[in-house]
Amino acid sequence: MDGLSKLSREAQVVLVGGVLLLILSFLDWQQVSAFGYSAGLNEWHGIGLLAGLLLVVMLAWEVLRVVMPDVEIGTLSPGLVSVGLVLLMALFTVIAFLDKSTARHWPAWVALLVTLVVVAAAVVRARAEGVEMPQRPAASATSGGSAEPAAAAEPAEAAESADEPTE
Repeated sequence: MDGLSKLSREAQVVLVGGVLLLILSFLDWQQVSAFGYSAGLNEWHGIGLLAGLLLVVMLAWEVLRVVMPDVEIGTLSPGLVSVGLVLLMALFTVIAFLDKSTARHWPAWVALLVTLVVVAAAVVRARAEGVEMPQRPAASATSGGSAEPAAAAEPAEAAESADEPTE
């Protein structure tokens, strides 16, 4: 637990929120009760299976970042991988939430709220770490014209003509 207290607040929220999401994923997201009996489905049914697997991968990556702070995957920074995994996990968690709209039970609502908190913490952490999206290499110009694309020049001309009054 001492290692967890040395992490940034955002990293703590991502880790603890991820563990809480894992616990919530096994509770009934849909539940029907009749005659004293209850039956339900958790997140791991349907598209939620992908959300759950991404959650496990995200948690494994975050634990790896705690154990080995200088881990890299090719040219991607650890912060970019973290925020990418969190955003993918959140996307499929929201899809699973929307998919399980009939007889939705409270764990689905709590999981949605925790997912939003984890996403916010991951984005704030990524910005603090200076994460930037990787840039594609610029395509070499094959024509002898200017480097500025024609499509970029057209909106400027359209804006200038919009400012002129019509008669």
